[in-house]
Amino acid sequence: FLYHASKTNAWPATEPFLFAPLLLVSLFVPILFISSLGHLDQRRTAFWLLLSLMIVGGLGFYDVWRNDMAYAFSPAGEGSERTRFPSPLLFVFLSAGYFIAHSLVLSAAQDHSRIAKYSTHFEIAWKLMIQLAFSVMFVGALWAALGLGSALFMLVKLDFLKQLLEQSWFAIPVTVFAFACAMHITDVRPAIVHGIRSLLLVLLSWVLPITTLIVVGFLASLLVTGLQPLWATKSATAVLLGAAATLVVLINAAFQNGEIGAGLPRVIRLSAKLAALSLLPIAGIAIYSLGLRVAEYGWTTDRIIAAACLLVASCYALGYAWAALQRGGWLALIAPVNMAAAYVILAVLLGVFSPLADPARISVNSQVDRLMTGVTSADKF
Repeated sequence: FLYHASKTNAWPATEPFLFAPLLLVSLFVPILFISSLGHLDQRRTAFWLLLSLMIVGGLGFYDVWRNDMAYAFSPAGEGSERTRFPSPLLFVFLSAGYFIAHSLVLSAAQDHSRIAKYSTHFEIAWKLMIQLAFSVMFVGALWAALGLGSALFMLVKLDFLKQLLEQSWFAIPVTVFAFACAMHITDVRPAIVHGIRSLLLVLLSWVLPITTLIVVGFLASLLVTGLQPLWATKSATAVLLGAAATLVVLINAAFQNGEIGAGLPRVIRLSAKLAALSLLPIAGIAIYSLGLRVAEYGWTTDRIIAAACLLVASCYALGYAWAALQRGGWLALIAPVNMAAAYVILAVLLGVFSPLADPARISVNSQVDRLMTGVTSADKF
């Protein structure tokens, strides 16, 4: 319905403040509902879906309002274009946020506790990730088969299947039905999911020593070259954030649910500790790099988003360094750090994509303040 409305420019596509929230709700809430079946009771399912409907709809409404304001105050033919669709950035980060939030909700329901055990979170999160990945692959395989059928019929001059596949009233229901079926099938075959997850984590854990060696070598080289070459790249913060994210993923691939430390090879255990300690200088250099740019040019939207990412990276860096320096269990404190970081990520995402900490408002206030205080001249402003 929404697709046809957007193509024909009919209601509700003519009302962006209604269309964008409806689009986001229709994409996210049904998937949450499918994943909740058999795991949440009716009362919890209804509450979770209603809360998600309000959050997703509200963020979609605010996203369109921001774009509409930019369009309204832009000179004719310049600046933003008015759109009825939510921004791609909101869709991507909303997907990430709801992956984390839904994992927390399902884990709490399974353990009958507001905050579940870390091992439960680990199992649920990986199960969800593999479910989603295989559901997407299943949809792709189905369309490949339909495309092959269309090509075969075209060999004998029969184009009915080709024309059918081009019809949205057929393509959209087939796609979402296939996705839903794949979600259900992978949900009732936990042994398959467990085996795939174990293999993937073992492979990733053996990438950790190589990555750690590279990162430690990079940090050692800074003692010789200094930090000046980093500033010349003008992308130091982004690259360092990428390195920190990679280390966090690989450390967790080795750590898993925290119960297999004794069985890991010594090289992986040592690499995980070194990687955990390396996060701190990487995050520190990235913060210093961003601080230099802000001090010289003020806040911009991109720098505020980078600062939000650095806030999350700092939580991991401080927590993982703390875990690496503790005696006793192997990196045992990573579990509570990951739990705390999950809630920090959700809070940061909610703030950045809502009026609470809108990057556009903060950046405008920063640049205008620099103008009013004389830091930036009027011609450069």
